[in-house]
Amino acid sequence: MCKQNRLIHRFSIRVRFSYFKMSLSSLKINGLYILLFIRDDPPAQNDFHWGLYLHRNSETGGTKYHIKQQGSGWITDHGPTAGVFKSFLLIGLFRIADVPMGWENHLDQTLKTYDNRLNTPGTTCRVWVFWVLGLLQKPIAGKTILKCDNLQSLEAEVKNWGNANAASAAENLQPRPLGASTLCGL
Repeated sequence: MCKQNRLIHRFSIRVRFSYFKMSLSSLKINGLYILLFIRDDPPAQNDFHWGLYLHRNSETGGTKYHIKQQGSGWITDHGPTAGVFKSFLLIGLFRIADVPMGWENHLDQTLKTYDNRLNTPGTTCRVWVFWVLGLLQKPIAGKTILKCDNLQSLEAEVKNWGNANAASAAENLQPRPLGASTLCGL
């Protein structure tokens, strides 16, 4: 059985019995999370698909922001979801910021800033995440959404967390973990 089919088989068996253990109510309202996904089985060190998730409501979920490859280029795949925990090959959610109430539209616009420049050479899902996180570090009207001083340190923190949880994602063990940055003033 090929690797992709093994992952799909493991996922389909376990998800029927255990995804219900995870609840949107365990996420912080207006919490901004990095989403990490494995790409292979067995998972390779530091080899993840990256995205972002803004949690809005414990019943209706929030908005998933990420880019994905299509052919030789990248396209956006932003949109509302109530099923973030059901995402295929999800490692988990890693909280990096708490978005002030009333700033959701600003965040949405900021996270879409680079949508028309995705096919710049060197773009990857990880690069895109850190481009938009760099924008969130800048103060606006005296407020800063992302309070991490060093994005390289944040990346290392997220990768360490992802590596520690990747094998359980390949096995589709549930519930998937939630993490929180120690570097972002949460």
